[in-house]
Amino acid sequence: MNGLEHLDYLRDGDTVMSSQPLIQARNRRSAPRKAIRQPATVAYGDSSRTVQTWDLGRDGMCMVTARPIAPGTRCTITFELPVGAERVGVVASAKIVYSSYSAAGEFKIGAFFTDLDEATALALGRFAAGA
Repeated sequence: MNGLEHLDYLRDGDTVMSSQPLIQARNRRSAPRKAIRQPATVAYGDSSRTVQTWDLGRDGMCMVTARPIAPGTRCTITFELPVGAERVGVVASAKIVYSSYSAAGEFKIGAFFTDLDEATALALGRFAAGA
């Protein structure tokens, strides 16, 4: 590999290395995503950091942060989900599936949700579908 590898992920959250850029035609997401730009908190091990959300769907989310988070890291992501005129707090267990350099001091972090309760999964799905 040439150091410019990209991480891709499968529907079950397994991490895969690829030397090809991620393009929409290769998108393996099983659920639609919707743009959402707001703060969130990622906690793992003894660490916690504030990140900026990028997009969100029933199966996971993309976030932007100043430092990478290693793929395979298990974490808890806390954020607010806009539901109509209200904001509902979400605490989701997740696995980091990619960490990709985007620009100076900016990494896009992909997370695959694990162990979501059905009500949260349905709310995330409705949000991403625009309902």
